[in-house]
Amino acid sequence: MTNRNHDNLNDRQRQAKEAMRHLSAPQADPDFRARLKSQFMAGDIPAGELSSAAAPAALPAKSPRPLATWLGWSGLAAAAVLAAFFLGFNRLPGPVYLGSHGVGQVTVSGQVMDVDDKAALGAALKPGSRVLVGEGGSLDILYPGSFALRLGEGSDLVLPSRPGRWIGRRTEAEMAYGEVSVRTGPDLQGGQLVIRTGEGRAVIEGTLVSVFRNDELTCVCLFEGSAYITTDTADLGAVPPGKRWVLFSDGSEPQLLDIVPGHQDHMLGLDRTLPGVFEN
Repeated sequence: MTNRNHDNLNDRQRQAKEAMRHLSAPQADPDFRARLKSQFMAGDIPAGELSSAAAPAALPAKSPRPLATWLGWSGLAAAAVLAAFFLGFNRLPGPVYLGSHGVGQVTVSGQVMDVDDKAALGAALKPGSRVLVGEGGSLDILYPGSFALRLGEGSDLVLPSRPGRWIGRRTEAEMAYGEVSVRTGPDLQGGQLVIRTGEGRAVIEGTLVSVFRNDELTCVCLFEGSAYITTDTADLGAVPPGKRWVLFSDGSEPQLLDIVPGHQDHMLGLDRTLPGVFEN
């Protein structure tokens, strides 16, 4: 390029030219030069060898930032601790022995013991235990703060799970035979205890109630409070206080009738043993 041409350049072009003059010539890799020379002498240069050799090497992947990674893992660990704390404290207390009446034996998940054996029953009663009460006795079971149950003689019932304090506030028991009376406590407020039989479900929300079942029917009696009845085919609605829904195993139309004295006595017998039980 002549001086005249140089004079025609503007300042940015002259700066670029000077920068180019000071660039060093690129150095070929010695191994590549030796291999290329050998291939050239043999007339066997693979296609793409030159173009691939001239391509810049791939940049190494950036390693994760240590602080960001630590913060991410610590955040997950904190969330796991909070979840474990929440779930651990969500469950209210499970079943404990409250008392017994009469004589006879009780079978809890296959273990046979006397109906008044407080120590053995206290160790055996667990959520989901199947409790069979023999003839001549009855058993009172307490879920502290939530509800008390009285299982009459001949009862066959699977105990409900522990109710939840914030979530999982609906808990369910299954009764195959007999009679269970229920008085709910303050910790069940806003939750539900469901007693399921072959004919339907009694959904108990806050009440004194009795559920009876034999080979022919299920009977749900409400002394006071709130409970409603559902079946596989119908929603019968609330049980009025002082009334009972009777559900027949042969599929006959359900009937709404007055409480009979025997069921009322069963409920009130439980209630008389409970003063102070639900107080903190």
